[in-house]
Amino acid sequence: MSKDLTSLDRMVDYVKQLRRHTEGRRAVHIRLSALERHFREEHYRLFAAAALRGVITRFGATMFALPNADLVLITKDARVDDIDPALNAIRRKMKDSSLIASLDPVQGVSDEFVVWFDLEADYEEFKNYSEQLSDLLRLGEMAPEQVGENSELTLKKVGGKKGGKGLIKPPESDMPVTTHRPAHVRMMPVTPPPKEGIVDRDLDPELLLTLTKALQGADVAGLLRKQFVKAILGASPPMAVVEHKFVPRKLVYETLLEGKVLGENRWLSGYMDDLVARQVLASTPSMTNEASLASSLKVTCAAIHSPAFELFEKSLGKQPRSKVVVEFSAVDIIANPVAYQQASAMLLDAGYRLSIGDLHPLAFLAIDIEPMQAAFVKIALPPGNKIDWLNDKTETAIQNKIDRIGKARVILDGCAEPSDIDLGHLLGITLFQGQAVDPMISV
Repeated sequence: MSKDLTSLDRMVDYVKQLRRHTEGRRAVHIRLSALERHFREEHYRLFAAAALRGVITRFGATMFALPNADLVLITKDARVDDIDPALNAIRRKMKDSSLIASLDPVQGVSDEFVVWFDLEADYEEFKNYSEQLSDLLRLGEMAPEQVGENSELTLKKVGGKKGGKGLIKPPESDMPVTTHRPAHVRMMPVTPPPKEGIVDRDLDPELLLTLTKALQGADVAGLLRKQFVKAILGASPPMAVVEHKFVPRKLVYETLLEGKVLGENRWLSGYMDDLVARQVLASTPSMTNEASLASSLKVTCAAIHSPAFELFEKSLGKQPRSKVVVEFSAVDIIANPVAYQQASAMLLDAGYRLSIGDLHPLAFLAIDIEPMQAAFVKIALPPGNKIDWLNDKTETAIQNKIDRIGKARVILDGCAEPSDIDLGHLLGITLFQGQAVDPMISV
């Protein structure tokens, strides 16, 4: 076991030992990982540790250095006034950081750089926080250089210690934000065909043929979007875990058709997903993950077995495959179990991680997840009223299954409103994706 992972184990074990000894104790999480890359270099980490040494000496505090350059300080009988001068010294040293410059820190109040816990009042919250933080860092094998310089893209403002809820605001529009495509994206044909003037109708074989012909001449790389999966732990600032890249099916319809697709046949949609996935892989999108623990790409079993995957694999070069998550739809896996078995074995042997998406909550309960060997499992939030699928018995069953699988592996996808995040927390989920968590933007 590495020194960094041993540090995580020691922190979690120490916190568990404090269960009956919380009186007068506080904990502070100093998030150096949220700063620009150069502020996570060794001499800055040593300065931060040295600045806290006075608190450690005076109050017998315990400090843990995490593998992502963060520091966790747990004190006994130290007031906020005793700790804050050391934090101010760290802020002054790193005042040129854009994040530090944007903050107006208040003593004892959590923000994007410092997270506070009063263990007398919030021991269980801190225990869960430390365990989930450990799980996330362990799962992502996070290193300091893998947190991006644009850290403001991965953080939301926190107004106070208890102010986390409602601070994640959905964007005013559901339309994706257009950004410049980086030079490393391999371009496909750039002149899309004229939109087909169909009438509104369901996806049928004739319409599928129309879409197939249109997709073969479309700039599929231009349809690729990305969205962060973020960990939301209590009132602490959201932390980017995975940068997910995918082509929304609705965007394909809007781009290539004048009419609307009223309904979908899942098997015909699967054929189109195969076509899109092959073209996305052939476009060799960048899978660097400077602003998160990992990057993920939605594919299909058939696409992994196609020559397009060989192009994609070659484009990654020396990039660690453990930082690339390959996502499959649950429907694709069930429809093609042998193809998935072969594809997943090949990917795992090469070092990739796997994710299972598009799982209805009831399907999540019905399916045995472990044989799929996925690092992440995405529960897709169903449209409509939650009473159509959620009752007390279902709620308990989902909570128990998430506990067995591990909270650091389960993602609630499709969060459109802050209330969806509250529902996820009720079910025991800490990882979230959707417009209420992070806006969908162009790659």
